[in-house]
Amino acid sequence: MQRLRSFWRSYRLGRLEKRLEPVEKGARELCRQEVVEIKGPVDFAIKVLGIEPFDYQAKLLEDNNKRIVACMGRQTGKTTTIAMKAIHFADTNPKVTVLITSPSLRQSMIMFDRIAFFVYSSAHLRNKIVRATRTLIHFENGSRIIALPCSENLLRGYTAHMVVCDEASWIPEEVITQVLFPMLTTTQGYAIFLSTPWDKNHFFYRAFINPNYSVHKIKSEKCPLVTKEFLDEMKANMTREAYLMEYEAEFVEALNSYFPQDLIRKCVELAQKLEVELYTSLETTFPTGNYYAGVDFGKLADYSVLTVLKHEADILKIVYMHQFPLETPYSQVIGHLVRANQKFSFRKMLVDQTGVGEPVTEEIFSQGIRNVEGIKFTVQTKEELLSSLKIVMEQSRLAIPYHRQLCEQINEQQYSYSKSGHLQFGHPENAHDDMLWALALSVYGAREPRKPPAFTFGRD
Repeated sequence: MQRLRSFWRSYRLGRLEKRLEPVEKGARELCRQEVVEIKGPVDFAIKVLGIEPFDYQAKLLEDNNKRIVACMGRQTGKTTTIAMKAIHFADTNPKVTVLITSPSLRQSMIMFDRIAFFVYSSAHLRNKIVRATRTLIHFENGSRIIALPCSENLLRGYTAHMVVCDEASWIPEEVITQVLFPMLTTTQGYAIFLSTPWDKNHFFYRAFINPNYSVHKIKSEKCPLVTKEFLDEMKANMTREAYLMEYEAEFVEALNSYFPQDLIRKCVELAQKLEVELYTSLETTFPTGNYYAGVDFGKLADYSVLTVLKHEADILKIVYMHQFPLETPYSQVIGHLVRANQKFSFRKMLVDQTGVGEPVTEEIFSQGIRNVEGIKFTVQTKEELLSSLKIVMEQSRLAIPYHRQLCEQINEQQYSYSKSGHLQFGHPENAHDDMLWALALSVYGAREPRKPPAFTFGRD
């Protein structure tokens, strides 16, 4: 009897599903017919996505040039604009592939999440999806939107009709010229490069000044949502160079910067080549290895920062970084360090004890981190720390996963010479360097111990 009831229930459900299929199909067709007379990408944005573009966004949406550069300040909506352009292209062109890439998977997902939000918020688009994953949307017209990190292994093999390079200033030139452009060879497709500025010794700047590229340079003040009061506040809280890059879309660099922008970018490119990504949580499983930590303890106006390196095949890879909120009690910072040591089993942890003194280092030691060492910042120790860091960077032995704030802090460190000829360091007013010093400490702690000379020469 039970089997008979189960069979009858399944039979009725099957018949019901078959009867609902035409209804569902009709509903999908009705949803598609809700939007009529789409007359271009701006009209598409308004009627399908429900967004009224600003004038400069509309100009970018309607730009049909095959090579586009969008050098735009913060909060100008460059991600939103290119997301709308990509969706319109995929929806109105059958069997095309739109590929989104950036310096890291996290950055690629920022753009892809914006695209997914627009698609799922529109019945016209949502009902056209035939397959979707965390990094793919496949429409019934055969078109796909795919998000990938800047990895040659993952990018090779695709043929694309539109390639979107987000934060293009940080994508290696060889990836752009040898991997991304060949994807467009047979499709005569579109290449869109968007970014805030970084250094001039890169493809993005050369494209920016190339008369054959359609260039959109947009300052943050052009966005009606950005107020003059906000920009004045940012100008007061940032270095001149940082403000010009972030909000004026200018390519600038301080003359006395100790770490040049192109040197920093090469370290980021090394991380991309080695596929190094930053862990964002300690609650995961980490592979075994030789890990080193650097800790810069903040005060009331500074942040405490932990940086973790993995020493592998003579390369130092940044695998974890955590910046604590301002005024975080040292007891909480120490608790985080203890947990990190449980996960990484540090070979050495080097901490700045300039402002906190030896008691904090002793407390860290008493909590089970036996390889902790303290160092006090002086003119001489700062010179040795940053000189060691720069040497490792110049030797192409430091892999820095893309982290805009860290890169800016490294670049903002300025130098001068004391009367005795020593290097003196400091950051401009309204800037921070906590991440930089945590990095420098971790690199210094990972130094190989000096080997004694094979021969000694003494006096007769």
